[in-house]
Amino acid sequence: MRAFVDDPVMRWLYPEDDVFLAPGGEVLRPAMSGWIGLGEVWCTDDGVGVAVWIPPGRPEVDFTVDPPAADPPPDRLERFAILGPLMEQHTPPEAHWYLQLLATHPDWQRRGIAAALMNAMFERADAAGLPCYLETETIENVAYYRHHGFEVRSEWDVPTGPHMWGMFRPTK
Repeated sequence: MRAFVDDPVMRWLYPEDDVFLAPGGEVLRPAMSGWIGLGEVWCTDDGVGVAVWIPPGRPEVDFTVDPPAADPPPDRLERFAILGPLMEQHTPPEAHWYLQLLATHPDWQRRGIAAALMNAMFERADAAGLPCYLETETIENVAYYRHHGFEVRSEWDVPTGPHMWGMFRPTK
């Protein structure tokens, strides 16, 4: 969670520090359990970096595998209800690998860990002739992902929330 402490979307969804920084990464536990079921969660041996890739066709993720300890408050459900359709509207129509999440523990950033996690999938995607796609919420991340072959395909404002960029990496 420390990798996302300043992430505009995560903090818009979870503005309360006590909720967002709860022990054990409680905020992401239900989602991560569902993502693991898709078989494309890539993690360094020491756990300092993780990439979550959603396969082409965006199969449904079973978020009931490890449900949250408590029901989310109505305002959080409203934010998810706003965000989901906007992201879907900007999803590329062509088959692609979707980078759902990329994180490196802050103490280990700028050492090539995230790049290595992406490059492993880029090799597979390129071999299969499939592009990659992601969304990001900071101009710094736009520059970072451009360095790794992504280009901005769309951008939009989330009502009452952050500005977002949809970025696409064609096959090489």
